[in-house]
Amino acid sequence: MSGASLWYSRKQVVLTTGQVKAYVQVTEAKLTEPISDASFVKVQLKLKNFGQTAAINLHGDMDYQDNGPKSHESNYADLLKFGSMGPGFERSVTLTSNRRSRREWPIPSLRGDHSVFFFGTVWYTDDTSGEDRKEDWCYELILKLPDDLKKTELEPCTILKFESAKDPLKDQ
Repeated sequence: MSGASLWYSRKQVVLTTGQVKAYVQVTEAKLTEPISDASFVKVQLKLKNFGQTAAINLHGDMDYQDNGPKSHESNYADLLKFGSMGPGFERSVTLTSNRRSRREWPIPSLRGDHSVFFFGTVWYTDDTSGEDRKEDWCYELILKLPDDLKKTELEPCTILKFESAKDPLKDQ
């Protein structure tokens, strides 16, 4: 192998290493039961690995607020481990809040300015590069009518940006 061929091969490995990664994303979220009936809020997420390598050590958490998501420290009480995902693999997971619902939800408003936000993070490690990665997610339940408290379908957040804190499993 010539020097130029060796250099080119190494350059290709470096280039493709940056492109070939695991990319786990939340593609959908819904409540497992209406918030008006729930003692503990549970959100079912659909995850998909859009990357070209496996994602290992997947784990995630969730929280909810009626005044918009904020940065938060993960809580071990609601942290769930859900294994690994190969490229193109999809999975549904259910995350549970660690606090009892007091049913103190905002009063629905026809203006649509009252919502409950559900947010969290999915952490994982790229199996090929060993790089730790995360996917922050946020969905909302818009409360316009009293019946909206019985809905389970959630919409992606469009205005607010949620940013997670450190990976709780890396803090140990």
